[in-house]
Amino acid sequence: MPRIVAFVLAVALALTGGGCSGCATALLEGTLVADGSGGLAVQAPEGAIVRVRWPGGVGIGHDGDRLVLTNWLGQATAHEGEFVSMGGGQALDSDGFAACGPVSVSASGPPTR
Repeated sequence: MPRIVAFVLAVALALTGGGCSGCATALLEGTLVADGSGGLAVQAPEGAIVRVRWPGGVGIGHDGDRLVLTNWLGQATAHEGEFVSMGGGQALDSDGFAACGPVSVSASGPPTR
C-alpha cells in the first residue's frame, strides 16, 4: 500500500509541477484574436495585440471557422472572440507574454468606465 501512495504522489507532483512553478504574477486580460500565423493572441482592452506563449497542455484548434484554445485532451476551452484572463509575465525569449496557470474565460469583457 505505501508504494501505491508514493506512486500517486509522484504522478501528482509531476503533473502539477510540484507547486513550485515560479509563475510570474502579471495579469493579462483581453479578447482572443487570431495572430495571423495560425495561433491566438490577446487584444488588450486599450487595443494592443499581445502575442502569447501558451502554457504546456494548451493548444490551438478549430471549432468551425473559429480558432480555439484546447486543453491537453483536445477539448475547446476558449473561443476566438471571447474575453480571457491569465497570469504570467514577459516572455524572456520574445516581446510576448508567457502565460502560466489556468486561462479563465469571462462571459463579458471588463467594465467600461
